[in-house]
Amino acid sequence: MPRIYYEASNYLGNYANINTLNEEFILCKKLDLYRAIVTVGNPAFLTWRKIKEFGLFRAVSDSVFQKCLLVQANIQSDLNGMMLHPIFNTYVSDEKRKVSYNLGMAVAKLYSERLLNIPNLIHIETLKKQQAVTFNAVGKKSKEPDLVGQTPDLRWHIFEAKGMSNNQLAKKIQEGKDQAREVATIHNVAPSTLSVCATHFGLDRITSKIDDPAQDGDKIIEIDVNKYFNTYYLPFLSLEETVQTSFKNQKIENIDYNYINIQTPKLNITIGLLSEVYELLKQGDWNDLNQYYINNIERNTFLNQEISENNSVGLDGFLFRYTNF
Repeated sequence: MPRIYYEASNYLGNYANINTLNEEFILCKKLDLYRAIVTVGNPAFLTWRKIKEFGLFRAVSDSVFQKCLLVQANIQSDLNGMMLHPIFNTYVSDEKRKVSYNLGMAVAKLYSERLLNIPNLIHIETLKKQQAVTFNAVGKKSKEPDLVGQTPDLRWHIFEAKGMSNNQLAKKIQEGKDQAREVATIHNVAPSTLSVCATHFGLDRITSKIDDPAQDGDKIIEIDVNKYFNTYYLPFLSLEETVQTSFKNQKIENIDYNYINIQTPKLNITIGLLSEVYELLKQGDWNDLNQYYINNIERNTFLNQEISENNSVGLDGFLFRYTNF
């Protein structure tokens, strides 16, 4: 299976095992990137209101189709690795930045799962639009980090993601540190990690540097946990409400999923959500959802390893697969 490579440093305490002495790798296929780039979301984000305002096709196109097609067009892989497609070099600068930005977010999402067991990683900008986060900063004004996530043990983690086609990992890591370390507390507790993930997308391989910088900021963050979870899963739930029909149900690898097929002339992907998670979301019981994470992290990791050829399973309960595999 293809690999993406990384080096990690400066993690302390319970997270020191993340640090690497030499270059390590995680197994990754394009399906993993499809799932990561869609579920990590984006500031535009798919909401029920946007579907009503702009129509289902445009809303889904922005947050699902275009994200998947971005991976399909710009990433290629073989048994030896995963790399940038040469078509990237034909783009103008603005398009290159857009592609690198989104791919950098997707890779950060995968590392958050694989290294830190974070089921949900969300754009802070998206949470702001959903009125799910507030800032009580004191002192100097500074940029906000990109992403925030929570592990099942209720610890909060910050992620700053950088993506680039020019190999400037050291420079981007430093820029990311300046943003990530600005967060002082989330719910009056310092974040457990302030991960900066800078990824170089090369024509021969994908390589990341990941760093946990020392805290040096004054941003005080409060997050509405109910809105946090609702925001993360809203794209999936919005689809069902808009099309006004129940999702299909199917056993995949003997596990029940609610799913919908996303089809374009160039892309046929099934997006599914574990039925157990789906029911918990409809009940709005976030404590039970968190208990699900605690109970099933090892199982979902195992599923992703065992059925990896034609499926990608997340700790969050999402499954992406090729419809016509």
